[in-house]
Amino acid sequence: MKSALESFNVSSIKPIRDLIFESIRKAIFDGELKPGDRLVEKELAEKMQVSRTPIREALRKLETEGLIKHVPRKGVVVKGFTPDDIIEIYSIRQALEALAITYTVKNITEAEIKKLKALLERMSELTEEDDTTNLFNTSQEFNEILIRSCRMPRLIKLINTYQEYLERFRVVTMGKKERKLSALKDHREILQAVIDRDAARAKQMVENHLQGALEAYLKTFNVNGNK
Repeated sequence: MKSALESFNVSSIKPIRDLIFESIRKAIFDGELKPGDRLVEKELAEKMQVSRTPIREALRKLETEGLIKHVPRKGVVVKGFTPDDIIEIYSIRQALEALAITYTVKNITEAEIKKLKALLERMSELTEEDDTTNLFNTSQEFNEILIRSCRMPRLIKLINTYQEYLERFRVVTMGKKERKLSALKDHREILQAVIDRDAARAKQMVENHLQGALEAYLKTFNVNGNK
């Protein structure tokens, strides 16, 4: 399978710098590029078969997003996440999703609720089977429908900005059976609040779910000594 950098394709209507930014960003979130890995303009330009100018522009954007940093005598490297980074990201996502769910309660259709019920049933089966990969994907689809159902395009776009961060964090914690069971319980409670059209309870359930996810990740972070 080709890596995110090797599969880079300039045949797009997007500016090259944006394509480069997205490719490097994906490589970071996929774990292809790890914290501490160096990003050398010349090497990236050769690998992606572009000039160094769009590489430089993409790196600046990645630095603004906090994914890379300049280290004296080493150059540009992929940045790891600190506990403060993680808390900030979860806090932002918590606020955005709590807002979204209040509109989802008002705007979700019966067809979407039916789909969510089916996904929740599948999540229960996958939790029982301890199938982490398929559970992760099914849970992601469940969350996407919940968010999309708020019918607020700008809010959805803001939430999606932080989606890859949370996916990266969730991969670390979803392997634990206790976290799978806890997340399943949370999703059941969130969906029931949505079905009941109880915006206040749905908002509280979403906040509790993301707080639990944050605490689970920080516990893993501290145990593993990640930087």
